[in-house]
Amino acid sequence: MSKSTAKQTAPLAPPSTGEEALERARILKDEIEDYAPVAERERKVSAEIVDKLNALGLFSIVVPKTFGGAELGFADLVRVTAQLSEYCGSTGWIYGVLAGHSWMLNLFPLKAQEEVFGANGALAATVFRLNGQVEKTNDGFRLTEGEGRFCSGIDFADWVIVGNAVRKPDGGLEPYFFNIPRSDIEIIDDWRTAGMRGTGSRSIRIAEAFIPQWRTCRLEDMLKGTAPGAALHERGVYKLPFSDIAPFSIIGAPIGMARSAVKNAAREAAADLSNADELAIAHHSSKLARIGEAAAETDAAMTLVLADVALIDAAVSRSDISEEDRARFPRDWSWAAQTARRAATSMFEISGGRAIYDGAQIQRIWRDVNSAAQHFAFNREIAMPAYGRALAGLGDAAGYALRTGRR
Repeated sequence: MSKSTAKQTAPLAPPSTGEEALERARILKDEIEDYAPVAERERKVSAEIVDKLNALGLFSIVVPKTFGGAELGFADLVRVTAQLSEYCGSTGWIYGVLAGHSWMLNLFPLKAQEEVFGANGALAATVFRLNGQVEKTNDGFRLTEGEGRFCSGIDFADWVIVGNAVRKPDGGLEPYFFNIPRSDIEIIDDWRTAGMRGTGSRSIRIAEAFIPQWRTCRLEDMLKGTAPGAALHERGVYKLPFSDIAPFSIIGAPIGMARSAVKNAAREAAADLSNADELAIAHHSSKLARIGEAAAETDAAMTLVLADVALIDAAVSRSDISEEDRARFPRDWSWAAQTARRAATSMFEISGGRAIYDGAQIQRIWRDVNSAAQHFAFNREIAMPAYGRALAGLGDAAGYALRTGRR
């Protein structure tokens, strides 16, 4: 089964600054907003829009210049993801996932990177937990009867990075990531969900696939910042542990969705009160206060996340990120996502009866942001105790949330 394709166009030169990347994203505002209800109905974002995002060089934000990428920072990736998510939550999510996986691919051996980035505009999806059997061979691994859920971006991916484990001689399991060509993968059409329907994050099945050694990366190396790709690129962001980085590629999505909910509520309030006198406006002060509070919450969420990625973008090596930082990052992902959920829910509540109609924009946003906040990386019940442990000096909390999360 081949991936979905649109008419392919040659990408522009990568954006040279984060502001240029944002300006390119804004070019597609009307098109993305207009297509959002269609994406939900069809359970798939527009292939034409994804192609245009690629042609605008936006998927290259965290790709090294060595491979023709922009090599900007994660702050820019967060901002662009949030911007696109204001227009359509599903489109923003797919963008953040696919762009973030371009960073993940840079942890793999050089040959794997050359194979992917040598094909102009190639994209990779992931399934972090794929079941099935993996056997070691003389020159790689053989995977059989693999199946996994939540493969966001599969419609547009040329590759899929999957997580599984290899049985060691002592009987223990060694977790690995394998990069597998799309041609080896079957899509299971099971994406029928309450929200984020347009992402088309369906399950996948791999009957059998051979994975050469150079398409593999041990999770232990990814978590230690010692993955094969760490020595290949000069910038520090490519030398940091996977657990420090990965969820930053998608956290902009719920924040952007919540911003959209606030703007939607503000527009409705403006329309409802455009001809009202001061007394009538005063009667709506509680509603207006909730709009103001939700705006503050979304701004606070973005400010917190951007402070974290500023550390990541400035890091030269793993030692520049402290153990407390590593415990704080999951705290901030989860707090930002759950704060976005709260803000969007508040805007849904004040929208009244009109919000319950299927065609209501605020209802779609509310369902989308609640669905996004369910991601295992945003689980506050894991992240907050882990940070409390770090503050109290109760053992190694770094990476705890990501290692113990469930999806």
